[in-house]
Amino acid sequence: MPVLWTESVPQFGLIAGALAFLLVGYAAVGDPLLGWRAFARLRRTRDTDRGALVRFYRVAMGVHAGWIAAIVLIMLLAPSVVPAHLGLRAPVQWAPLLAAVLGFCLALLIVWLITRDRGKPAAAAGAGTAPLPPIPDPGQALSVLAPRNRGERRAAGALAVTAGVGEELLYRGLLVAFGVSLGLPVWLAAIVSCLLFALAHLYQGWWGLVGPGLLGALFMVVYLGTGSLLIPILVHVGLELRSLLFTGSGRRHRARAL
Repeated sequence: MPVLWTESVPQFGLIAGALAFLLVGYAAVGDPLLGWRAFARLRRTRDTDRGALVRFYRVAMGVHAGWIAAIVLIMLLAPSVVPAHLGLRAPVQWAPLLAAVLGFCLALLIVWLITRDRGKPAAAAGAGTAPLPPIPDPGQALSVLAPRNRGERRAAGALAVTAGVGEELLYRGLLVAFGVSLGLPVWLAAIVSCLLFALAHLYQGWWGLVGPGLLGALFMVVYLGTGSLLIPILVHVGLELRSLLFTGSGRRHRARAL
């Protein structure tokens, strides 16, 4: 298979390579640490400060915009890095997309089968059977991040777009291309990228590693299989909109609880 669906290996050069290296370092260390601190602050002030969530959203959008601007600058500084190296092209193949969807559905089924009996009462599990410890609610982080009024919903919609575009360009597009330029095989660069993407969501607890980790692997399979980052970007934005706008404590969720 051609390298990243192109006939050439991307060459970043000294200045663009240094900037790409800084982005990799930020993705590995800075983003997890800053995300953890920012979310911990938001969790403490969410119910007492009405503007806390919107400020959190704006900071995140600023970070995403910084990533996008830095990637554009890298491409300007390294003319040999063409848009196709970052997946900015139409899909080359469609069959891997179907295979990725089927594989991800199978993974979800396995997770559901493993966890469906955890947390049930002892009587439901059977006489003499000790109940398994309950699994922490993976929606706790989303309940903090979910908007509760119109202004927060507008900001959440904007955040979904910047997250979908910025995270895909950084974790799927740039990191894989930069890894290949350093001599790594595509598959190894992809694994490193998926690990860094999961680590960036560590602030959500164990679910931040499992849920976004699986999604990141799915996006990577779709990207490498189709040769296009456009599909992962669209799916990522859609999932962000769904997770932010359809979770939380709004009218929809109060009605569901009732």
